[in-house]
Amino acid sequence: MTIQLKNDQLKLGLDDAPIKVEVFSNLSCPGSKIFYDMTKDILPAHIESGKIQYILKLYDKPREELLNGLLVHLCLEYNNPTRTFEIIDDLFATQDEWIHYNSAELKQLLVTKYGLHEEEVEANTERSLQVTLEAIERDVKLVPTLFINGEKHSFKERRVYSEYPDYIAAALEKLNT
Repeated sequence: MTIQLKNDQLKLGLDDAPIKVEVFSNLSCPGSKIFYDMTKDILPAHIESGKIQYILKLYDKPREELLNGLLVHLCLEYNNPTRTFEIIDDLFATQDEWIHYNSAELKQLLVTKYGLHEEEVEANTERSLQVTLEAIERDVKLVPTLFINGEKHSFKERRVYSEYPDYIAAALEKLNT
């Protein structure tokens, strides 16, 4: 089964990996941070072996508490995914520090710590709109929302994030049968 991927600028792993793990996320969302940390624990070996491709879709979901995420998403350099993932790793690791910054403080952090542009990268506005359109088309209501080979998994409560490794294990088991 071939999955037609949209908005796959931030991906790890081979394009021909049989399992596609797509996650709609927002850098300001504490749940997205938990989920991202879990991803870093359970996926690397499978990405390295060529079984899984991981696609992170930074979704500018319209909620006040996610606005700082939007500001960051608009300043990232998607044309350099390796560096962008390094920045995302650090931003999730330090989320508790910058989550309450005002926009000027956040922009200053992005410029001084990460060498990003103070103003949004023009192409990122279009990218944001495309991810939002995809989220609407795929009925993404919450971040994080997970898709494995196109099958949607939403997590209304953080305690059910523990199901994530089971979803990955089931996808890997299907691959081996």
